[in-house]
Order: sequence, then structure tokens, then C-alpha cells
Amino acid sequence: HAPITNEAMRAHTPIAEALAAARPEWEPDTAHGYHGITFGYLVSELIRRRTGLTVGRFFAQEIAGPLALDCHIGVPDPDAVHVATMFQSKAEALFAGDDLDLASFIDTTSLTYRSMMGSLALDGGAVELVAEDPSYGARASAPSLARFMAALIGEVDGIRLLSPAILAELTRPHSEGHCLVTLTQCNWGLGFQVPDHPVFPASAGLDTAFGLSAATGSYIFADPQYDLAFGYMQNAGSPVMGSLDDRPRRLIEAVYRSVGKFDPVAFDA
Repeated sequence: HAPITNEAMRAHTPIAEALAAARPEWEPDTAHGYHGITFGYLVSELIRRRTGLTVGRFFAQEIAGPLALDCHIGVPDPDAVHVATMFQSKAEALFAGDDLDLASFIDTTSLTYRSMMGSLALDGGAVELVAEDPSYGARASAPSLARFMAALIGEVDGIRLLSPAILAELTRPHSEGHCLVTLTQCNWGLGFQVPDHPVFPASAGLDTAFGLSAATGSYIFADPQYDLAFGYMQNAGSPVMGSLDDRPRRLIEAVYRSVGKFDPVAFDA
């Protein structure tokens, strides 16, 4: 298929057209695979056909604006935002000690490669903040991400984004078991990871939560049972793949310890 280019990203529709023309890799509803590169574009096209707005414009108008979020899918004014410098993890450190089938990431014939690295043909140079990259190019602050997650499970300044019925549908497992792209056991709700997932483990206290662990090491989740939301951002990529980075894990466990989910004595032991 035609990989994503900077020009196609700016135009949006070429990516939607490539997805529409793609041949399914398996019979629908018989397996599942991670859409890390294409998920945002699939969602954006559904929104565009219903509202006339891309997901970035829709998000800004209907969600970020009313909730006063410092979150952007395409930054309207790059001079008006503060963007941290990202430090990339070294490949040898990133792959060390993980359970992933790493050969699949460099085998150009594998579904893993074709779904991930093979789906990108971006130009080098500076990242275009104004371009909508809804799968992996949004910009946000940790407090705003936590505020967004909070609005999914309850009211934030009088605004609630989801009804209890929609929330229940979103957070129940829709795709479970072996992922044909990442080659790991993964559980997904609708757009969010749900326990038990290698990077969203119940053992960290997340058995009643839903959220997302990013390759950058950033982490968000909401837990309706404990009425809490969490956002964590860092300026270096995660040092691990296929498991939960120890940095967000320590923070997550501390949050749950603070609300009494863990027995402090047993936890410290």
C-alpha cells in the first residue's frame, strides 16, 4: 500500500483512500491487530464524513475548547505553545530484555513491519506542529490529559463527555488475546487498553481502569471505581517495548496506594 507521507498527512484524504482500498489481512471478527499508525486516520474519516470536520478540528471545537485543554491534534499556532524536546531511546536499549519477537520488526515481509515502520515514509527535518497526525502526533500536557480522562468518567466543570452506557461499552473488552501485529497478548476496549494487557497490567492496580500506554513512555488512564484520572508525560521514549515502563508503573502504584487500593505493609514488602 501507499505509506503515509508528509504531503498525504497534510491532505488527509489520500490516507483515508489508501485505507479504504486496502485488502483485509484476515476475515473480519476472526482476529485482531494493533492499528498504531492508522487508528487515528480511521476515526478521523468517520468524523469527517459525519460532521465535515477532521478529528483535529472536531476535537478542538467540541472537546478541547469547552474543557480548556492544552491538547492539540494539529497545533493551530505553533508560536503559542511550549513544546518539549524529545530524546529518543537507543534501539539496543529499547529492545533489550523484552518478550517481543523483535525479528518481526525488521522483517519487511512481516505484518508487524508492514503495519508499523512500513506504513511510514515521512520526510526528515522538523516536525510540522500544524499538521494533523491523529494516530501518533498529538501534543498535550499531562494535566490536560488527566482532565480529559476525568471528563470521560464524570463531570468536569459541568461537562461529561460520555454517558454511563457508552462508557460501559467503551471499556469492555472488544479485542482479546494474541495480537497479530505486536505478537503479544493484548486486550482492547474501544480505542483504549483494558486489563490485562502487557503494558496495562492488572498487577499495577489497573484492573478497574482503562487507558493507554504510549511508545514515548507517556501514560493515561481513568478508573471509574476510584473516581480518579491520571496523566503522565516524559521527554524520552520508553526504554522497553512489550511491557510497562518502570517509571509510570511506580507512579501508578503510588496513586493507587494513596487511595487505599494497596495494603501499604504488603506493598512495601
